[in-house]
Amino acid sequence: MLDLPEPSRVNAAGGQQNRQAGIKTLDDVPPRYRNYPNFDDLTNDPAHGGNKIGKVIREAMAAAEADLSGAVKGPVSRSDSPYVDFFDGEGYPFDIKTPLSPTEKDKWAFNPFGNAATILNQLNKTHPNKQTGKNEPVAVLLDTTYMTARDRDDLWRELRKQTKENRSLLKRIFEVNVKLDDTVQKNKTTSKKQFSPAQFAVLRQGMGR
Repeated sequence: MLDLPEPSRVNAAGGQQNRQAGIKTLDDVPPRYRNYPNFDDLTNDPAHGGNKIGKVIREAMAAAEADLSGAVKGPVSRSDSPYVDFFDGEGYPFDIKTPLSPTEKDKWAFNPFGNAATILNQLNKTHPNKQTGKNEPVAVLLDTTYMTARDRDDLWRELRKQTKENRSLLKRIFEVNVKLDDTVQKNKTTSKKQFSPAQFAVLRQGMGR
């Protein structure tokens, strides 16, 4: 098994549950992610027949953010398997989970037990490493952008409860929040321009990587 970095944790949930439904097409993607090298490839999910639906686009944003923020080793690439979502820069398999909290208008409640069970189900699986072909325990990228602080706390409480016999599983959960600031959203880009590897190296250095 490859050594994964220390699992990333966010300071707080994103609290952007009201904006989740507004990310439906590539035109809704902030430039930070739209300009990520091969971002279009990250939106080609075989589990959805390659259709660029909102769920897949949000997953692609989370995968790109995982690299840009240093949560995982980059660059990330989309999996061609329906069983995991992407690979990190060393070919390690990751699945993405993007739990959604209800808005004030919703009549349903967040289900921490069900969401925890879904995450742990993935952590109990293995998948071939893209580079070595050897089976690796699947890791989970947990995007908490669309959650409230309370729901995130409840989810982690449930995760700890369900892993009290094997807490090492939690070391394969990596958290991110994508950046959906208002300035970016008001200045959406439809450009398909992609950075070259050299340009992207400069970009990452400028972000403190």
